Amino acid sequence: MNNYVSAQKLAKATNGNIEAFQSFAEIIFSATERLVALNINAARTACTCASQSAAPVVEGDLRGQFASRMNAQGKSLEQAAEYFRCVNELFLETQGDIAAFGTRQLNELTSGFGEFMEQVAQSAPAGSSDFVDALKTAMTNASTAYENFVKTSRDVAETNLAAASSALQPMLAAKSRKAA
Repeated sequence: MNNYVSAQKLAKATNGNIEAFQSFAEIIFSATERLVALNINAARTACTCASQSAAPVVEGDLRGQFASRMNAQGKSLEQAAEYFRCVNELFLETQGDIAAFGTRQLNELTSGFGEFMEQVAQSAPAGSSDFVDALKTAMTNASTAYENFVKTSRDVAETNLAAASSALQPMLAAKSRKAA
């Protein structure tokens, strides 16, 4: 009977690991697919922009031609800023998905460890309850530390994205004023 229970636990653990891998792979493939689509659109836009501004300089209104090219260059900078903003958003979202995945896995591990410790506590000799309690406390503290780390890293990434975006806006505004 004991071997049957162990085989069931092993099969359950194996299935859980396969499901976890599939979930993680889905997160990565989804992010990769979105990044590839973003890169293709950016390349398409860059090619269109380059072909529109590649006209040769002709005699006549040189100032108008120069202003037109500066305007196209300003649009290119705006498109590049938008591209990097989208890439950063994608990375932040993927980081959040991976962090949520890690948190789920840690919670499952903690739950399994808690069940294991309950079994140990029931079959342990008298006087070992303090040791079992200490192990449970250590696992809870590790779980809390991981959750705090994930929250802090997400907040830092969002703050950095906002700062980069704020720093880029005056440059784009100045470029637009020069083109006009």
